[in-house]
Amino acid sequence: MFVIWKLPLFLLVLVWVPTAVIAAPIPVINVPRGDCEHPRPNTDLRHCSFAGKHIQGLDLSGALLNGVDFSNARLPDCNLSRASLKEADFKWTSLTNCQILGADFLEAELFHTVFDGSVLDGSRFVGADMFGANLIEVKARGANFQGAYMKDIIMEEGDFSHSSFTGCFMQRVVLIDSKVTGSFFHDAVLTGGSLEGANFDQATITHSLVNGAHLDGASFREADLHNSRFVNASGKADFSGARNIPRHLQAILAKMAGH
Repeated sequence: MFVIWKLPLFLLVLVWVPTAVIAAPIPVINVPRGDCEHPRPNTDLRHCSFAGKHIQGLDLSGALLNGVDFSNARLPDCNLSRASLKEADFKWTSLTNCQILGADFLEAELFHTVFDGSVLDGSRFVGADMFGANLIEVKARGANFQGAYMKDIIMEEGDFSHSSFTGCFMQRVVLIDSKVTGSFFHDAVLTGGSLEGANFDQATITHSLVNGAHLDGASFREADLHNSRFVNASGKADFSGARNIPRHLQAILAKMAGH
């Protein structure tokens, strides 16, 4: 966009300012109050509880659900796309084979939540508690997990490409045969992770801990590994074209090449 500053009449400066630099206003969610007995999309359901409910195919797309209790619910084939779920409680909830595109789980409680087979593209899990959650065969492309607590999380055979894992605690994460190409790991902890067959090609893995991880068959081609630690990592992985390979990892790779 162009911005014009008012200056003396003899001088007028026309400057290009990138649109991304100017913060867009946060949209105000204004949706009608919903009916808890007959919940519908694009309604305000913050006064409702879905704890322990078993509902197949529930469509709550675009709904306002901040702080709502979904604990122990079973909601297969649900639609939570574009829903606001900030600080909602999903402890032990089953959300299998759901469509959850562009949803906001900011600081939500996702303790042992099951997302298996769901599509989470573009959703936000910033600061969420995802301890022991299951994300098997999930598509979460371009998702934001920044600062999430993801200890013992299972993310096997999924697609998490171009997602952000900045500041995530992912000790003992299971990423076997998953795709995380082009994803961003900064100040992340993947210590003891099962990363066999995972694709980290062109990922950014900086200032992160990958100590003791299992890397057999993993690929880190053209990845940026600046100031990351792979101490006691095991298994043969492909680091072709990787940048900023730390010295201790260079020594490990040289030793493997010698065999």
